[in-house]
Amino acid sequence: MQTLDKSLRDTEVSQRKEFLIMNLRKLGVFETTDGRSLDDVSLYTLEWNYVTAKNDAIRAYGEE
Repeated sequence: MQTLDKSLRDTEVSQRKEFLIMNLRKLGVFETTDGRSLDDVSLYTLEWNYVTAKNDAIRAYGEE
C-alpha cells in the first residue's frame, strides 16, 4: 500500500509540474530568474515562479 501511495504522489507531482511548465511558457517564462531550465527545477520553484509570473501579468494588465 505504501508503494502505491508513493507512486500516486510521484504521478501527481509530475502532472502538476507539467501544468506549471506549460502555463509558465504561455506567460513567456522559459527559465527561472537565476537562469535554470523549467524542466530542471523542483515543484516548489515552479510554483513560486508561476505565482510571480501571474502577479506580474495581473499588474501589467492593470497598468494598461
